Amino acid sequence: MNEYRFFCEDIKKPVSELSGAEAHHLVSVLRLKAGGRVELFDGMGTLAEALIREIGKRKVTLEIENLQKTEPINLRRIIIAVSIPKAERFDRLISKCTELGVDRIVPVLFERTVKRSAGSEGMERFKRIAVSACKQSGRIFMPKIDKPNNLENVLETLKTDYLSAKILVGDLASESIPLTSLSIGDKDIIAFIGPEGGLTGKEKLLLESSATILVSLTDTILRVETAALAFASILACVRNVKK
Repeated sequence: MNEYRFFCEDIKKPVSELSGAEAHHLVSVLRLKAGGRVELFDGMGTLAEALIREIGKRKVTLEIENLQKTEPINLRRIIIAVSIPKAERFDRLISKCTELGVDRIVPVLFERTVKRSAGSEGMERFKRIAVSACKQSGRIFMPKIDKPNNLENVLETLKTDYLSAKILVGDLASESIPLTSLSIGDKDIIAFIGPEGGLTGKEKLLLESSATILVSLTDTILRVETAALAFASILACVRNVKK
């Protein structure tokens, strides 16, 4: 891995360009010069070695020297469907889940969710946070981050997108199974994390009707982002176990 890695949505031979925040970071923050070498990634599995050819006022031109394409995994994907916490807590959740390899982050508007929307500026900020976490961790696949939606619509979408997935719900109920004892196999995993105010009766019935599995992480009440990171950490470790 090159010391300097930049996000470029359109990587193509023989020449690609950086603009906006990535170009600013290369020129004004790192102060790299023409002739230097960097890595580019597009968040979809493409990784390229590039030579800085020309630095302009608003863009950087790079010559692509080597380009590799990695196909995404189609099994054992990790999807975190989570109530949106307040303030910067969701930003941290996105950053850490990206580092851990979560494939999709779905903000869910439960009835007791406090923060109700993100807006276009919020979604762009979420993307920037994921890009930064990918660069820091060396990850070449960006997680998909959905727009906030209500529980019913999220369930319908995810069950369609991941037909054979196991659907887990974090819960402290006595019948909950410890997540560490659950057999995952080759299934995709969708983990639902409700708001700190708890699920309503209607929401519990809706999740139960989707053949969900109640799982516990600890015997203590966790904040939303803590539960998300616990799910992500355990599921990432299980996924990486050699068969």
